[in-house]
Amino acid sequence: MHQAAAKAHDSGHPAASMADGPDDGKETTSAWHGSVRAAVEGPTPDQAWALLQDFCSLDRWVPSVQTCRRVEGAEGRPGCVRYCAGPVNKAAAGEGEAAAAGWSKERLLEFDPAARRYSYEVVETNKGFGRYTATIRVEPDPGGCAVAWSFEADPVRGWTLDGFVGFLEELARGVARRLEEEIIFPELAG
Repeated sequence: MHQAAAKAHDSGHPAASMADGPDDGKETTSAWHGSVRAAVEGPTPDQAWALLQDFCSLDRWVPSVQTCRRVEGAEGRPGCVRYCAGPVNKAAAGEGEAAAAGWSKERLLEFDPAARRYSYEVVETNKGFGRYTATIRVEPDPGGCAVAWSFEADPVRGWTLDGFVGFLEELARGVARRLEEEIIFPELAG
């Protein structure tokens, strides 16, 4: 692993919580909220944003996404819908089920290049999601830049909140490694 990738990190404990439910001492299934962050040394926020701003290029940045293509609307415009597919995650297959591709259709809600961020929602999926919205943004970091991912979702079938946040932390670290490869070590980019 390269030095900058080895230093990709989250911001400590993930900021994850469940919205408060009735104060009756019972666990609720309220909405999940969370955020993760992965920093990488070298790339500037503008360099990273130039690569990540394409809503329909998730397959370049997230190893578990094998396909990402636009199916509706215009790239970079609210209303654009992307189709993403890849290996099943644990929420998509029940016990004893054969592994199948996990897929989702996701709609771009907001695209703000000046702030280097976009927000999207899952509109259809086989991955166990109900309501899910997220924002991805590229931020300055003392060593270069950071990718921040925040979300709000109904509890996801087959996951705990901590497990889901851990999954997103891995995704963010993977994106940071890919940015390093593409910007700092382009000869290694595939």
